Amino acid sequence: MTFRTRITAGVALALCLAVLALPGAGTAAEPRITLRYAHCCPADQAFGIYAHDFADRVATLSNGEIAVEVLDGGVMGSEQATAQKVQLGVVQMAGITSNNVAQLAPSLNVLVLPYMTSSVDQLTGEGGLLRAGPYRDELAKRVLDESGSLKVVGGYTNSFRSLFAKDKCIDELADLQGLKIRAPKNPVMTAMWDAWGVSTYPIAWSETYGAVAQGVVDAFDSPTDVILKMGFYEHIKYITEATYLPMAGVVIANNDWLEGLDEADRTVILKAADEADKAHAAWVKKVGAEVRGALKDDHGVTFCELKDPEEWQSRARGAWPELYKLVGGGKDWVDATVTYLETGEVK
Repeated sequence: MTFRTRITAGVALALCLAVLALPGAGTAAEPRITLRYAHCCPADQAFGIYAHDFADRVATLSNGEIAVEVLDGGVMGSEQATAQKVQLGVVQMAGITSNNVAQLAPSLNVLVLPYMTSSVDQLTGEGGLLRAGPYRDELAKRVLDESGSLKVVGGYTNSFRSLFAKDKCIDELADLQGLKIRAPKNPVMTAMWDAWGVSTYPIAWSETYGAVAQGVVDAFDSPTDVILKMGFYEHIKYITEATYLPMAGVVIANNDWLEGLDEADRTVILKAADEADKAHAAWVKKVGAEVRGALKDDHGVTFCELKDPEEWQSRARGAWPELYKLVGGGKDWVDATVTYLETGEVK
């Protein structure tokens, strides 16, 4: 090696050492933006599947410049409390069942009307109420107007709510009598139970497992995957899958925070949510049969079937007129939703 070569090599080595000494050299760059996304449930349950998929898509689309910190398991409190935290900007985003956001934006109660929809596709399929499109645009506008700060940017479901009981099959309306039933504290949902002649216990979701285990309640309703993913099968042995009400989850963002982003970053958030909506809808269809099989084969759960579904629907839909006052926009918004489901047009 010549003297000149040694000098060149020495300079190169010095430059490499200088670069490695710089702050952050040799490590991944820190995200420019970190947002917190909260939801109620375990990471492997439907709410968590959506949240973590959304986070991964944001990271990919932003080349790691935007990070999503997913807050699993209801660590921000009840869903109603979490919705309020998004409204105030304490948390930037959340995935929450529509009935628990309706306290802040009553137009969402239209999604809680019993038998408004009859299939998952009407909710999250192409042209569904929660899929990006003209109906959700109108819904988002109403939610923002009513709440002052909540923007609907996505939507998902894990199918319709099923009836769960500890000790017996629920296969006709008469079977509800005498049961201590937990139900969300939502006036539209309460009216549905009233139409069936049942009084319910408005216990917070975070307290439901304990209430079932201790015998405070002996029945409740929720989508079927909740029983498997949250361990309710230890106490729940009978499931009646019905189609009176889907779990309609809305992804909400604090609008001031969202609008405060530059256009490119905001586009990443919205595109990631749109992609997650579509992927989650496909995932729900895929796992439904797997969940039922696991509950039946691995945990001894019995699936029951309604003998009188027409009676359930007739009574529940008969309560709609008294519920119009609880829906933001009243009968006009309800009628517009029905028309959209029938024609695909928002009028």
